[in-house]
Amino acid sequence: MKSSRSSSRNSVFTWKYTMFYGWWLVILALFLNSVTGTPAFGAIGVWIDSLESEFGWSRTQLSWAFSIGQLEGSLIGPIIGVLVDKFGSRKVVLGGVALCGIGFGLLSLTQSLPMFYISYGILMMGASGGGWLPMMTVINNWFNKRRSMAMGFGSVGFSFGGFLMVPALAWLVMPENAGWRMTSLGIAIFYFMIAVPVSKLIRNTPEEYGEIPDGKEYIQKKIDSEYSEIDKSNELDQIDLGIGQILKTSSFWVISISHACSTMLIGTMTVHFILALRDQGIPVNIGAWVWGFTLLFSGVAQIFGGIIGDKVPKNIALCIFGCIQASGVIFSTFITSIFWTPIFVVVYGLGFGARIPMGTAIRGEYFGRKSFGKVLGLSMAPMSIMMMIGPLVAGRMYDITGSYDLAFYILSGVAILGSLGFLFAKKPDFKSQLF
Repeated sequence: MKSSRSSSRNSVFTWKYTMFYGWWLVILALFLNSVTGTPAFGAIGVWIDSLESEFGWSRTQLSWAFSIGQLEGSLIGPIIGVLVDKFGSRKVVLGGVALCGIGFGLLSLTQSLPMFYISYGILMMGASGGGWLPMMTVINNWFNKRRSMAMGFGSVGFSFGGFLMVPALAWLVMPENAGWRMTSLGIAIFYFMIAVPVSKLIRNTPEEYGEIPDGKEYIQKKIDSEYSEIDKSNELDQIDLGIGQILKTSSFWVISISHACSTMLIGTMTVHFILALRDQGIPVNIGAWVWGFTLLFSGVAQIFGGIIGDKVPKNIALCIFGCIQASGVIFSTFITSIFWTPIFVVVYGLGFGARIPMGTAIRGEYFGRKSFGKVLGLSMAPMSIMMMIGPLVAGRMYDITGSYDLAFYILSGVAILGSLGFLFAKKPDFKSQLF
């Protein structure tokens, strides 16, 4: 006989017209990726501009904050992945959002460069644990056949959040408005207010609540058609791979390094794009809107990429869209007026956005549900290192040459080579490890 507690816990799925809870988790992922990712990652150019104006620190010095955060991510990412697999995403998200609040609280008190590095390191650690990694793990657990599409919608929060929040933050941090200190403090208070409520909405796995991946109704509709072999397709989900097994798999390294080379451009453009436009004659507030529209378009592209990723080989699609993204970075060096920016918005936004859900979903497809958190966390090491290197290279070359052009060309070339590497990513065969 089931306990009343168990019945209550499962009741959400017994309502006749209740939407599959996996989609509620996708909406939650969208929200968390927006509110944790945008202020820490998407708006870094806004904070850099404010601190450069107040303290006179160089672009290289300021870029180090983002790079330290990425180095930290390379070290903490695998740990977060293990924690997610062991304790579930709910607890990890709670701690991550709280850390975001602590980090922004310390940022509001910054008086020196080391203090800035410490505060930014803490808030970026929080952003890693409070949004993308644990929520992508949750979505991977709740979806199988619709995994890429679900991840596409869940990841779009960063893009939509960037569109709405980056211009707003650029306005708020102006000295004549709230200023960057009060803005940081306000963000910190917001995180402390939402940490507990949002974490309580997370459901780690569908099985814990009487459901299965994709939902019972969806599977029933498909079981007699092209999904008649669904049980066989889920065999990989039964394997809990060890860290040693993951690291010995060549596909893990091909995907991780290729993804890192492409992701490097995200870090570079996030830190330097608004500043590059300013140097090319476009004011910061206008540049923030351009970046915001780029993120908005990339959000639409993420949904498109999620749909495409469920229909075509993900490694081939990742190669194509990675090259498109790099082409957008190259084009950005030719922007001399606002009239050229729509081309950048479309090209970079399409490449950047479409590859996000596929880059995450391919890990779930290749390594299964039980190992997803570990795989994603371990993958963060090379990704974070490259995201650290990219902004530093761009900042240093700017300080030397007075221009971002050469740095953008070199980094785009590396990203194209990395994108071509996806063509060599083949799905590993773990069936021999099944009992």
